[in-house]
Amino acid sequence: MNVDVESLGAVSRTAREGGERAARNLTGMTGIETTVEVSKVTLASADDLASDARRVGVATDFEGGMDGASLLTVSPEGVETLSEILLPGDGVEEDAVSEVGNVVTSGFIDEWADHLGTTIDHSPPRYVEGTGEQLLDAAGFDRDRAFVFRTEVGAVGESLDVEFHLLPDRDSLREMLGDGEIPVEKLTTLKQMARTGAETTSESVSAMTGIDTRVDISDLSFVPVEDVPGELSDREYVGVVLEFDGLPGGYIVILFDEASAREVVVALVPGADSVEEFDETARSAVEELGNVMTSSFVDGWANVLDATIDISTPRFVHDMGSAVAESVVARLGRTQANAVLFDATLRADDREFDCEIYALPDETELRAMLDELEPGETAERTTKSGSL
Repeated sequence: MNVDVESLGAVSRTAREGGERAARNLTGMTGIETTVEVSKVTLASADDLASDARRVGVATDFEGGMDGASLLTVSPEGVETLSEILLPGDGVEEDAVSEVGNVVTSGFIDEWADHLGTTIDHSPPRYVEGTGEQLLDAAGFDRDRAFVFRTEVGAVGESLDVEFHLLPDRDSLREMLGDGEIPVEKLTTLKQMARTGAETTSESVSAMTGIDTRVDISDLSFVPVEDVPGELSDREYVGVVLEFDGLPGGYIVILFDEASAREVVVALVPGADSVEEFDETARSAVEELGNVMTSSFVDGWANVLDATIDISTPRFVHDMGSAVAESVVARLGRTQANAVLFDATLRADDREFDCEIYALPDETELRAMLDELEPGETAERTTKSGSL
């Protein structure tokens, strides 16, 4: 199957509209003010979607103008919130989740039916519970499915998070996306290159700081440019923004939560026992680490393509994640309507540590890169990065 970025961006917009419609249904049903926190089309495998956290929810099958399956899940805390509002009492959790699942799923499916100008019927919801992998199996997740439409709905002032995965089958996807120029197999290779780059970046962080990090999440998604800030949290971050130039060009954003940034500075600056504020010395340490991390991330691409990718001087940022993204989108949005977004999260097993990496390639240059890329190539490399 071949696709193009424009068609992926278009279905991503419909996915967001479906999420907003579903959120309105949830608000009308519960009286809870809800917001769509994440909505994107991802190139996903079962390993990406599966998690160890236990959740409960409903699975449905749908057919008509679009065929496939859907999975709506809620955290245990969210189940308590829904039960207290809808069906107070003991032993009613399954009924509450099934009722919410039916109404919210209808919101998503109905939006797609309106978009496609057709009718989509869905089965009665089946109650499911378990880990991510168990839930996917219960939903009949096809391991060969290329794209997943993922939406997260949160609540204002309540402990409630709802995740929705729309899983169209390949024939339905082909009809929606048309016949583009990019083979899905090349996107899969691109995703693996980004994953390898994130792993090399993690090794660089560990070598420079002594903090043993690992890649916890790695994703490749397609979103309208204006929706990119919504993919980042509104909490305060410390980090850097860099521009890279070559094949491809684009931007990289590296963000640490404030506590992790302080820990990094203490590890990098001789004699620093604590960090009260991010002064010039602390900023320089974050910038230097960001420079090394970016080099680690993109050098593998350059090796595979036998090309040179130059990176700019890091720009220190200390702001909400969405605000940082807006500064990048303002520049990227001048030339493209849709974005291909790589994102990875680094964590540590022995401490609280959170580092998020976002790469936004220039769409035109990404196309040129994909023309040069052979499916199955990898970005393994020996980092040229040194220590401070």
